[in-house]
Amino acid sequence: MLRREKRELREKEIIERTIELLSERGFLALRMADVAKETKYSMGTIYSHFESKEDLLVACAQALVQEHQVLFNAIATQPIPAIEKIITVAQCSWQLSRNHPDLIEIDNLSLMSSVWRRATKQRAHELNELHVELANMFLDIVLEAIEKSLDGYEKLNHAQTEQLAHHLTHGMWGLCVGLSSTAQSGYASTLCPESGDESYIHFATNYSNFLKGYGWQEVHPDAVFERCKTVAQQCINQTTWFANGEKSL
Repeated sequence: MLRREKRELREKEIIERTIELLSERGFLALRMADVAKETKYSMGTIYSHFESKEDLLVACAQALVQEHQVLFNAIATQPIPAIEKIITVAQCSWQLSRNHPDLIEIDNLSLMSSVWRRATKQRAHELNELHVELANMFLDIVLEAIEKSLDGYEKLNHAQTEQLAHHLTHGMWGLCVGLSSTAQSGYASTLCPESGDESYIHFATNYSNFLKGYGWQEVHPDAVFERCKTVAQQCINQTTWFANGEKSL
């Protein structure tokens, strides 16, 4: 095995073990000495790969974003309409936030400017490029949905359609993050304690209304969301990190 290949395998091993440690202990409690101890590599070896704990965090986030790319590819190849692919992406986001808040936290922390300033420029740049690729993958699905599944945009030119797609994408992620944060805080159950699985009901209802605001004319949205929930789990099962430790919804 070449020296470069050995180095790449060692770095992959360090990243994978660090993701596990971050899930167990959190970023603030984790020390580089803990990483060295758990991987059985010297501190010098750890620092030869990662200049700081923040640099290592960004590397872990890269691995998880690549998992998201696997997930998005799985969704993109499903034989379902583009609008259902959008809902499936939202369902995946919801399920991951509920089942793997520890992994979502790694990704969220990696986007903080304070983390980027202490990470190497190269690694921060690579993470940004991965997020751009991920956004473009979803944007293609949204553009198809606008063309085939949303009413009222037939007269838009190409530039206007792209602007609409960016607005829809931005709104979608904002809604997903907001609803997930609300559910995790317990706020939804406080408001509606009698509604059973109130967290999911809030998610599905608000997301359905969001898409209706963009021209989705679906008579039975609940049935579509249930169908997409099943597809979402099938796609999540094709990943490595996100398929582990599943909880019932």
